[in-house]
Amino acid sequence: MLRSRALVSLCLFLVSAAVALAQSPTALSAPVYVTVAFNTAVLQTAEAKHTFSDLQAKFAPRQTHLQQLNAQVETLKKQLNDNAASSSDAEKSAKMRTLDTEERQLQREADDFKSDTDSASQQAFQSVAQRLYAFLQDYAKQRAYTLVIDRGSDAAPVVWYAAANADITAELVKAYDLKAAATPTDGHTHTNPHLPPAPTPH
Repeated sequence: MLRSRALVSLCLFLVSAAVALAQSPTALSAPVYVTVAFNTAVLQTAEAKHTFSDLQAKFAPRQTHLQQLNAQVETLKKQLNDNAASSSDAEKSAKMRTLDTEERQLQREADDFKSDTDSASQQAFQSVAQRLYAFLQDYAKQRAYTLVIDRGSDAAPVVWYAAANADITAELVKAYDLKAAATPTDGHTHTNPHLPPAPTPH
């Protein structure tokens, strides 16, 4: 009889514990896993679009100059080919020296242009990526996400499959743009050295 009562009491205790656990907020909160195409998100922000538009305008004169220099080189090549039969050896030699000089100048300036634009683009990307990364931390906490996974790009996927509604890229960009538009700026770029490096563009 005592054993039966003890067994009943134990069953009631277990049932009560199960009900309490089921009603616990923690138990009701299932893990939420989402994905984001972080590099894509960075480039889709209004801030990044504006920054890269400014960079394009900044480097446009140098790009035009390179195009003109390249046209001069092509013109010299054509003149050498067209006038090969009628030109003297001295004229050919002079034109060859001029062509060689301009080709060297074109190559040097093209290399400098690529180096400068690559460096400026990378710095601009990292600047926006740092701020978006910091924003993502608060954004994820506010929505109680358990884990945010970078899905990579279509060309280099990190996540091989995720449901469409698991991707937060578009909504993250929209939320970031809204906050950025409402946040006063002094026109200077600030980065937080305590943040880990943001992903680099693929």
